Parts: sequence; C-alpha cells; structure tokens
Amino acid sequence: MNDLLSTLLHAADPGTVKRGDPLSERGLRELAACEAREEATARSSRRTSIFSARRSVRWPVPLAAGGAFLVLLFVAVFAVTSVLRPVPAVAATPPLLELASVPQSAPELLKEMESMRRAGEPPARTIRVQSWALNTSIAEDGTIESSVVEPQWSETTVLPDGSMHYRLIAAEPFPGQDDDGLPEPGTVLVDEVFLPGDWDSPVEEEPPTLVGDVAEYLVALTGEDTLTAGQTIREISTIVSNTLLTPGQEAALIGYLSTLGGIQVSGSTTDRLGRTGIVFSATDRDPGQFEDRLIISPSSGRILAVETLYIGSARTDIESPAVIDYTAWER
Repeated sequence: MNDLLSTLLHAADPGTVKRGDPLSERGLRELAACEAREEATARSSRRTSIFSARRSVRWPVPLAAGGAFLVLLFVAVFAVTSVLRPVPAVAATPPLLELASVPQSAPELLKEMESMRRAGEPPARTIRVQSWALNTSIAEDGTIESSVVEPQWSETTVLPDGSMHYRLIAAEPFPGQDDDGLPEPGTVLVDEVFLPGDWDSPVEEEPPTLVGDVAEYLVALTGEDTLTAGQTIREISTIVSNTLLTPGQEAALIGYLSTLGGIQVSGSTTDRLGRTGIVFSATDRDPGQFEDRLIISPSSGRILAVETLYIGSARTDIESPAVIDYTAWER
C-alpha cells in the first residue's frame, strides 16, 4: 500500500441556458445525437418521451495487433437519454459525498498522483461509465424548469470493421429518487450500430504526455485562450470520456492541474462506485454558483469521477448545495 493511500485510510452544470440562445458546439453534438434516440423511441412500445445526448469516443492507442480481434466498451459521458419528468417543487438530486479531511495540499497530492500514474499500468481495453444529470432550462420569464433523469450506464463497442455498437442502459436510481415511471434498471434504452465515419469525437488530437504541452493542447481543443481551473476540470472530463488515455497522457493532465492556483483539496471520499478517492475542487468557473469536482484514486493515480455542484442561493427547484451532474468511470 502506498504512503498516500495509507495516510488517507488512517485519517479516515451543466450550466443553464435560456430558450432561444444559440447552441454551443457541445449542444449541437447532443442535439444531433437526439435523432438516433428518437428513432429508437419510435420502435419502442413505451409511450414516454425520450431524448438523447451522448458523446463519442476516440482511441489513440492501437486497438489490435497482428490481426487480433479486439472489442472495446465505452460509456458516453453526460448521456441524458432518459425518461424526463417535470419536477413540481424541489427536485431530488443524488446525495452529497461524505468527505474526510486531508492534510496535504493540492499541488503536493497532484504531483504524487502524476508520478504514480506515469509509472502505472497501460489502459484497459474496456471503459465503462455511470452518469447522471439534472435537466434544467430557463424560460423567457425566468422560470426555472427541471426534469429528473435516472442514472445510466452506456457501452460502446468498436467492431472489427471500425463501426461502433452503442448501447445505453438504465441504471439503479440514486438513494431517495422517486422511481415511479422510470424504466427498470437494466432496460436497454438505445442499441444501435454506427458505420465507420459516422461516430464523431470532440477530441480530435491525442493528448500530450508532457505537462508543459497541456496548456497549448487545451487551447487548441477548446478555442479558448485561457481556462479557469473549473473549466479545465470539465475539459479533462471530456478527454477522459472520449480517449483511451495512456499512463503518460493521463499523468500529464493530472500534473497540469498541480500548476493551477484555483484547485483545492476538498477531502477524501468513497465515490459513487464504492472506491476511495481524493476530491479536488474549483469554484472559479462561475463564482458563487457552481463547484467543479474531480476525484482521483490515491492508490493508482487514475481519474475516477467528476461532479458538478450547485452552490448558489437563487434557485428554488433544487437545494443548495446540490449535485447537478456526475460521471463515474469504471477504470
């Protein structure tokens, strides 16, 4: 057991948008994915309204060698294909993670995790993710409307001919969530095959392996000259969800976080998949409104999960603080 894990065990939005506003690139990708889900809905006997928003995947390492057959599974981040139900009052959201204090600073922990991950094992050929998000919109009169979305598992299989087999599966509702009207856990919501070239990825270039190259890479990826620490956490989430990261690539991303002044240590926790992790947080993306969290394993240095918390005081549809989305990678 490494020193960091031993110490811990011993001590132990999506943002909202207004109707009529132009869609971002992310919104356009999610809207395009909606069409695939609507086709699946038309074939279904269920009469509930279902919508889809998914991300695609890029694999920057060789998938097969010597003609070997290789199948990969991937779960799309921020999949919100689901049964949406209007929330009459305060929407139920997942319970907050329990935190235990950690004595080390963010730079100290992140540098240790960078070294740990760089010396770690290469990526597995299977990636799975559980995700959940609160669907929220703001009407022209300022009324906040929220809909409940059940947690979901998603799988993407890379077939030998380069096509992609995409499956989205209903997961268990979180504790306290009203499951009335939700599909049974294990229900397949989407099951479709995309031909080679039809599966697009928001991550077009492979991430760097050197910390010093990450800032320039993020500029090219986002088109933004500078990113806040919170924005950086969200972009890293996109990268992890769309890229089969090598140890060097993941280590570089973690090491880059250690150079940012806006990253704090919230504490150690047991995440939503039952794993021990260190919670790093940033509140500079939208000060006073959102807190972006990144959870990293103290035993492997792998990125485990991201979460967004609403920490404002103006909303009446949810409590504050409240989890409004999370993505947990099984890796």
